[in-house]
Amino acid sequence: MGKYEPLSRYLANVDQDSWEASFGEIERILGFALPPSAHEHRAWWANNRRGNHSQTNGWLSAGWETSEVDQANKRVRFERHRTADTGKSLRELWRQAAELSGIDDRAELERRAITTFIQLEAGRQLAAMGGTMPELSAPPRERPNW
Repeated sequence: MGKYEPLSRYLANVDQDSWEASFGEIERILGFALPPSAHEHRAWWANNRRGNHSQTNGWLSAGWETSEVDQANKRVRFERHRTADTGKSLRELWRQAAELSGIDDRAELERRAITTFIQLEAGRQLAAMGGTMPELSAPPRERPNW
């Protein structure tokens, strides 16, 4: 994520589903001045998922999108992105994952989610080719003690 990671971390901890800030506030969070293009071009604030736009990757990875940019007054509004299939915010999905798993550490949740995804995808692809992968281990299944 790089130099825009402080903004991503900040947004990840915002409790509301909408956040408006001045460019100055964002610069204080980042610890450096925004580039001239942020002040001059609306496209700098676009939610473009393609390409190598580190600033965009910063807010998108935290589950946010820009919704309004007022360059004359140097302000931007971010809206929490909702997943299309459930309507739940990413923050809500992380909360639900933590609640179901009992794991509060987001980094550990991410590691387990990605590991499980890789295992499932590898198995799906191998099955589609008619192959097997004996060294691939399935994630452990844990049952709640109710």
